[in-house]
Amino acid sequence: MIVTAPSQDQSQNGLRPINLNTDIPGILRLLELVFGTSLRAEGRPMIASNELAAQSPAILWRLSPAAAKLALGFVWEADGRIVGNVTVLTTERPGRYLVVNVAVHPDHRRQGIARLMMKQVESLVQQRGGNHILLQVVKQNSAAIELYKSLDYTLIGSMTQWATSVSRLRRLELNLDNAGSPIRELRRHEWRAAYALDRQALRADMHWPEHLKSDAYKTGFWVSVKNFLNGRQAETWATRDAQNQLTGLAKIESEWGRSHNLTLRIHPAWQGRLERPLLAKMIRRLQSMSRRSVTIEHLDEDELVNALLQEANFSPRRTLTHMRLDLD
Repeated sequence: MIVTAPSQDQSQNGLRPINLNTDIPGILRLLELVFGTSLRAEGRPMIASNELAAQSPAILWRLSPAAAKLALGFVWEADGRIVGNVTVLTTERPGRYLVVNVAVHPDHRRQGIARLMMKQVESLVQQRGGNHILLQVVKQNSAAIELYKSLDYTLIGSMTQWATSVSRLRRLELNLDNAGSPIRELRRHEWRAAYALDRQALRADMHWPEHLKSDAYKTGFWVSVKNFLNGRQAETWATRDAQNQLTGLAKIESEWGRSHNLTLRIHPAWQGRLERPLLAKMIRRLQSMSRRSVTIEHLDEDELVNALLQEANFSPRRTLTHMRLDLD
């Protein structure tokens, strides 16, 4: 499918594939204007290098891993300026593609540019034999969500990122008569069961950008060595039922220079009973760890966990809605 700009000089205006030799500085300026500090952490170093990008030879950007992330996609050009951009990312799962950085300059909105860019993305993925396209959009951006719905994207769910610091954490009070099953460290041989529980508690496509790896909960000597060499640390606790089957997971992942990141997963049959004790366990552990920020991403619809996080002095940072287009 070829998409053209209505009644425009095609040499100066319209939709075309990204050209790494010429487009990177203009794309970065557009992304900085549209998204600013709301971009994900991995995007900020690229934006911070805007001035450098404008002065650097094209060959340096072609060799840059950061620029490579922008290579697949399209720009919309008007009077020699890039006023629209959409980037497509491949994933480890064959046929699964991600759409990121859907951006249109404020002066050029409501002209159908975003729709035409998204239709061209759909055509590109089909030509590559793709089966699914996924994207994230700020939950409050109703106009964008309605656009994607009109293009047959369906809602999967929303994830809210919460944040605080170790010094601001408040302990959660526990009713010892109703504290739930004992919380113990995840045993080495339970990593497959932990992965299965994670899949039951959270849909695969709610993990971003990649699906959860099957060995995400695996431990052992070589995992410990790898974590040590990379300045990482991970601790996982679990609850079990009378048959010794996993019912809940709590995980703290830490990496040098980064926030402590928390994961909470509860088996659907046990929801409402394990959230408070597992969160309380992580908070107690965090208060003995290095003083840095703490983040957790959790389903926006989980009102119980939302209330518990507020009680523990977390604040919501943003909520992203996940959407999906099936091309089969």
